[in-house]
Amino acid sequence: LYGAEAAGLTAAQQQQIVRQVHAVGSKAREGSVQVVHARDGDDEKYVAVVGLGSKEDAHNASGRGEVVRTAVANGVRQLCAQNTALRNVTVGPMPCHQASAEGAKLALYKFDGFKTKNSSSSSDGGKDEGVAVTHLASQGSGSGAGSWDTGVVYAEAQNLARDLMNTPANFMTPTIFADRVREELAGIDGVSVSVYDKAWAEAQRMGGLLAVSRGSDEPLRFVEVVYSGGDAGSGVELALVGKGVTYDTGGYSLKPSRYMDMMKGDMGGGATVVSAIRAIAQLRLPINVVATVPLCENMVNGSATKVSDVYTSRAGMTVEVMNTDAEGRIILADALNYTIETHQPRTIVDVATLTGAMVVALGEVYTGVFTPSPRLWGAIEQASSTSDEPVWRMPLHDRWDAMLRSPVADLSNIGNKAEAGACTAAAFLRQFVVDRSRTLPLAEKPTVLRAQNNDESLPRWAHMDIAGPMEASASTGYHQKGLSGRPTRMLVDLARILASDPLP
Repeated sequence: LYGAEAAGLTAAQQQQIVRQVHAVGSKAREGSVQVVHARDGDDEKYVAVVGLGSKEDAHNASGRGEVVRTAVANGVRQLCAQNTALRNVTVGPMPCHQASAEGAKLALYKFDGFKTKNSSSSSDGGKDEGVAVTHLASQGSGSGAGSWDTGVVYAEAQNLARDLMNTPANFMTPTIFADRVREELAGIDGVSVSVYDKAWAEAQRMGGLLAVSRGSDEPLRFVEVVYSGGDAGSGVELALVGKGVTYDTGGYSLKPSRYMDMMKGDMGGGATVVSAIRAIAQLRLPINVVATVPLCENMVNGSATKVSDVYTSRAGMTVEVMNTDAEGRIILADALNYTIETHQPRTIVDVATLTGAMVVALGEVYTGVFTPSPRLWGAIEQASSTSDEPVWRMPLHDRWDAMLRSPVADLSNIGNKAEAGACTAAAFLRQFVVDRSRTLPLAEKPTVLRAQNNDESLPRWAHMDIAGPMEASASTGYHQKGLSGRPTRMLVDLARILASDPLP
């Protein structure tokens, strides 16, 4: 039994556990769990014995994060399921303390605060079942305690994103979202939060954000979070921009009703970036980071933007709206342009529940990542590996830029063919990141069409389409059915990587 002595189990209790486990033929398969009863005199314990694989694997922390995270989650779930009165769980030593904390805290998350049977019912529907989780290492002051505490910060960040995404849209308007961000980040050293309104957006010439928000009675908001953890003169190393559509009907390009309930989570990009920057600040990472979130609803009324309407973006480019359900890219374009012009980050990453095409391509497992920078892709891939949040690099190409040409404006907000929907969405966003002289849709002369996969010019940019992983369709391991809060932990890891080894 790995860590049995450190967990305070007597020799007699260990023998009882081994006999019970052998009696059912357990092979310690990775992620397996068996709850057993162990008594030595008056010392009585219910113990979840979880499988970590072979003895050699169990003692090897390298690359074992996901196994530990899942195993601990399964153990905590089983203990709670078999004893609904349980209020305290202690997690014994594991090969990876951080993953252990993440698994325990993420597994306990539930979103049922709106059910009247729960006395805790409130507009904050998420909670952790009222079960306190501690770790033997957390009771000391060694590296194990620090790693456990770090894991708690990571997990609580993802749980915050889960809360924001799962909350019904009438309890998570743009105004409420902005107020919640202020509340969650209040009092954290090095953090400032600014919330702007329609008048500010008008002064900033954010024609896209204004165009999308016109159809709703709920006023728009724009949230800007600045964390100053690095040297004052070093500039902003990382900017995170999150899509913040708190409810998306599709506008006049109305969505089908079957999946419209999930559209309360269409601000998942915004939820993950503000949750990530909270964790970054709580961990006091030595890096300067900015997060911006344009917030609005995409609704239908007499003032709503119509198909074929034209607006002028903050970057000065005119855009023909050929699909009002392609609104996320419209508000992100203004936010990207503002963030680059105002903060001049070396790296900027936008995160958005952007396209159904990405769900078709990658399902709910992978985040699709578009970036022309091999170096930035390498950092994202490393963050994916350490957080166990799968990513897949998607292509950028001049041909998709060309598909965005409009006969009446500088750009169309969708491609002119029924193909490559996720790719043309990324191509649209790219127009607002790179220098305009290098973008194809504004050029009338013929050109050789090439892949855009080797560009290290600043700011380095990546677009993460999280339309798939925004949802967990089933409760397994540390995943809870519902809106997932992913990929918050990966964004925190990306900041950690850039803090320790900035891209040249």
